[in-house]
Amino acid sequence: MTRNYKSRVLVIACLALVIAVMCGCKKENRPFKVKIGLQGLGSQQVKVVYSGADGGIVDYWARCENNAFEIEGTCSNPSLLMVYNKMNVPIIKLIVAGGDKLEVKGKILEPYNLKVEGSEMAKQYNDFLVKHKMEYQSTNSQALNTAIENYVKDNPKSIVATALVMLDYSPNDDTAIDKLLDKIDDSAKPESLMASYNMLKARSKKPATKITSLNIFEQSSGDFQMAKIKGDKPSLIFFWDRDLGLNDRNKIIEEMKMIEPSQAQVMDISLDIDSTGWYYATHQNSTSWKHYWAPSSMMNGEIVSLQVDKVPTIIVTDSLGNQVYRGNDAIIARQTIENM
Repeated sequence: MTRNYKSRVLVIACLALVIAVMCGCKKENRPFKVKIGLQGLGSQQVKVVYSGADGGIVDYWARCENNAFEIEGTCSNPSLLMVYNKMNVPIIKLIVAGGDKLEVKGKILEPYNLKVEGSEMAKQYNDFLVKHKMEYQSTNSQALNTAIENYVKDNPKSIVATALVMLDYSPNDDTAIDKLLDKIDDSAKPESLMASYNMLKARSKKPATKITSLNIFEQSSGDFQMAKIKGDKPSLIFFWDRDLGLNDRNKIIEEMKMIEPSQAQVMDISLDIDSTGWYYATHQNSTSWKHYWAPSSMMNGEIVSLQVDKVPTIIVTDSLGNQVYRGNDAIIARQTIENM
């Protein structure tokens, strides 16, 4: 009797294990669905990108109607899912898995104030974006980087921590990304997630490396003016905003002042959301070059192709507009000009 009971228990246990394995496999292939409704989205087309169940990248245009559209498919578990507008700027970032039924609501102009429901993983990632929306909206990445570093420290076994490092962490030294990922437990770095990130990164449009001109607001004329980059001498373009520390900005300005006007064309471009205080800030350093402002900040049509997403950014071009230096070191930028 005891032997039969134990046998039945063993059989039941084996059946349970088989069912669990079958259910797990089935979940891998279950479709996910995302319903998206964003005020201001209108009827435009958007690009949807994620890692499919077969490991390949799924990349297609979706048509929005009346501020809404749906995404449905099968994915690797879990996968990053990105939605881009026609300028290749991400408007939605999600973590998805097979069987997910997500709903995203909000406004197209408030990407860091969305409401995401239907998955704890997707919700936790979005909650971080909402909580730190001020840091995301700043072109100075230091505060956001610190917030992500703290999240990793407090949540080393969280897949959300991995997603934050891969999608939103932007240190000046790229090796810092790998160092921060090393602090996350291997269990929170599933192969499918890492693969989807690598594919998304490979797909990303590279910044333009040739600039012939920029049509942006010029201070002295009080109007939009064409800044000609292609000409008879090199150019140095300094991108900044009010979040850049005054001391850091002054150090860059002093290096720029050392460049002779005959050597290169020098200009600075403010990426502030509005122009409040712009005139005052530029006149504190007694500079003679032209000062520009890019309305809409990094989303400005003239700036999008350059993908300037943090300050300070300094670009040096040759006389034909070809980029020869891009970074945040004013000394190297000046020396690049002097050696041309």
